[in-house]
Amino acid sequence: MKNLTIRTKMTLWYSFMLLVLLSIFSFFVYILMSRMMYSGEESLIKAHAAQAISVIELENGRIKFAEPNELMTSGTYIFVYDKKGQMIFGSKGIYPEINMQRPSEEKLRVVNIKDDAWIIYDRPVYEENKLVAWVRASRSLASVRHALENLRDILVVTIPLFLIIAAGGGLFLANRALAPIDRITKTARAIGRGDLSRRLNMPKVEDEVGRLAMTFDEMLDRLETSFKKERQFTSDASHELRTPLAVIRALAEETLMGARSEEEFRDTLEDILKETTNMQNMVSQLLLLTRGDEGRYQLEMENIDLKIVIEDVMGEMEAMAGQYGVNLYFQAEKSVVVKGDQTLLTRLFMNLIDNAIKYNTEGGWVKVTLHEAKGFARIIVKDSGIGIPKEDIPHVFDRFYRVDRSRSSDGTGLGLSIVQWIVKIHNGQIYVKSRPGEGTEFEILLPL
Repeated sequence: MKNLTIRTKMTLWYSFMLLVLLSIFSFFVYILMSRMMYSGEESLIKAHAAQAISVIELENGRIKFAEPNELMTSGTYIFVYDKKGQMIFGSKGIYPEINMQRPSEEKLRVVNIKDDAWIIYDRPVYEENKLVAWVRASRSLASVRHALENLRDILVVTIPLFLIIAAGGGLFLANRALAPIDRITKTARAIGRGDLSRRLNMPKVEDEVGRLAMTFDEMLDRLETSFKKERQFTSDASHELRTPLAVIRALAEETLMGARSEEEFRDTLEDILKETTNMQNMVSQLLLLTRGDEGRYQLEMENIDLKIVIEDVMGEMEAMAGQYGVNLYFQAEKSVVVKGDQTLLTRLFMNLIDNAIKYNTEGGWVKVTLHEAKGFARIIVKDSGIGIPKEDIPHVFDRFYRVDRSRSSDGTGLGLSIVQWIVKIHNGQIYVKSRPGEGTEFEILLPL
């Protein structure tokens, strides 16, 4: 059984179940028909016996027949006996085993004679509560047995016929039902060889296999997108790390080519330190995102007052805002408490405000508002900066994606990716609205 295909197992199983059900059904049909036919014969012979008694006349204990021909009944043989059991009247051409037996009690009996079976019914005749005669009615059960044999033969022939038809239909339906599974198998093998573009593209149907096919295609879409992002991430990370390494190498080679003053050595070391710091920040952020993607980051959840956290962050960012000529504003009507990791939430707001300052205009502003809204803490970080083109908005949370390439050295391109991950890990939501020249607005919803 282990080596059989699913369609074969299904066909054998349903065929076996059908065989059992048909056998049980046929058995009960045969039993029911047998009881009905035998019961009909019993009722008929009793009625014929009663009819025979009705034409018997009694006079001072003597039996007379007004019209003896009325005792003749189609298919039923009538015998009349006196009270001593001596036959007075009897149908001719009958087996002696039937009429020679003296009646003794009122009951139905079945007598097997040669290859035939007879049903016999004896009924007493009374006059003034005295037994004066017996009437015997007998019928052959050959027609009943013949009918039951025909029924049995029909059932014996039709059960295998129905079974063959059902098995063929079941195999056909199993092939139709499992055909998508074969397509899924072939597609999975093609994907295993590296072809992620393959899809089932089956008609949309609402049965189990149809839903499986749609789920499989959706999974392939996500896998292909994930692999593309992974390749893009690897390529971007390599590029981003290659740039500072190239700068460090160039600075080192240039310094080693000739004599340098102490001041020149110091400037070179400061430049190398700056690039090294950028690389360290990038690697640190990459490790943070990687641990987050793999579910290995251990959250330290506690009750956090967002008003205090945002005030602290804005206090730390005042100096940087002053360098860029940007004013910071914070508005919160009351404290808003959420359950979260304080370190991550602090980084969330630092990244958003850092971006808002860097991509602003001189004399611009950054406004942060905090309030409760339908079970959420609603934080809006809005700036008067350069804005984001419409086509770039869907990609602002992609790793290493920068809208303003001319300022690529000012950051790692991972800040907003980390922001999105922090919001997601806190079961929150983040939205962005922006227009070039009109500033950018980030809206964050965190469960209270």
